[in-house]
Amino acid sequence: MMEELQRRYYYIKEVAGLTGLSEQLIRKWENRYHVIQPQRLDNGYRLYTFEDLSTLKELKALRDQGKSMKQAIHSVVAEKNSTYTLRSVEKSPNVKKMIEKGTIYDEKGLESLLQQSHHQYGLDLFLQNTVQPFLEEIGVLWENGEWDESQETVSSLVVKDFLTQLSRNFKHNLKAPHALGFCLPGELHEIPLQILLLQLQVKGWRTTRVGASPKLSSIERLIEHMRPQKVLFSASTGIPFQQNENLLEQLDQLAERHASTSFYIGGRGVYNYKSIMKPKHMDISFTIEDIIS
Repeated sequence: MMEELQRRYYYIKEVAGLTGLSEQLIRKWENRYHVIQPQRLDNGYRLYTFEDLSTLKELKALRDQGKSMKQAIHSVVAEKNSTYTLRSVEKSPNVKKMIEKGTIYDEKGLESLLQQSHHQYGLDLFLQNTVQPFLEEIGVLWENGEWDESQETVSSLVVKDFLTQLSRNFKHNLKAPHALGFCLPGELHEIPLQILLLQLQVKGWRTTRVGASPKLSSIERLIEHMRPQKVLFSASTGIPFQQNENLLEQLDQLAERHASTSFYIGGRGVYNYKSIMKPKHMDISFTIEDIIS
């Protein structure tokens, strides 16, 4: 009987009845925390495994005991003898096709696949299972010499333009909290910041993205003018800190002058420098959960 149960799949309505969780909450936990990854039928219906069912039951029991979601996930993951990392999102099959299009500079084909994935998965999952793995793969191809700079540049520009269009078409609530995002002076890689700001938009935030490599004086003027609730600094590379060894300290001083605004800095470029100078007025963090909590 147990083996039969473990082989079968459940629709979300069945899962809701068996766990006592609402369908809305199940989808929320799936999209936000990725602790379960149901299969999708062609018509969009989710199929859950017995393991998914067990995980949801365990999480609900821990939440009912008063534990936070983070504590509950810690407990469930530890119980499965795994290191504490949230389950990664399964990569979209379109990523492989996009690599093929990027290899031959097929911009229209690449844009079409981005559009297809966006429609299929919705914005939040599309960013995680299509855009991020695609960018990681083209980075590896370029580093390994399998792609030249022109292939990487063309593909990245297609992604950047597509994400820009999505952001422009996003309907904002003018009364929603506002986040202002900057690349650092000397930083030219904007796509990680685009992804983060789009994820914030999904969570109900208004966002403004400033172009690559702004001046420090321009950054402060915009903060004074817009008075956002949060300011995000993106450091995808270490170049800004190599060009200005006092940059992290200067940004921290800026944050101190605007104490009513929350400041965050993140990205691969900053992590090598946080042991040298730890900001007192900024959080070194770049996850949605940390920023909106």
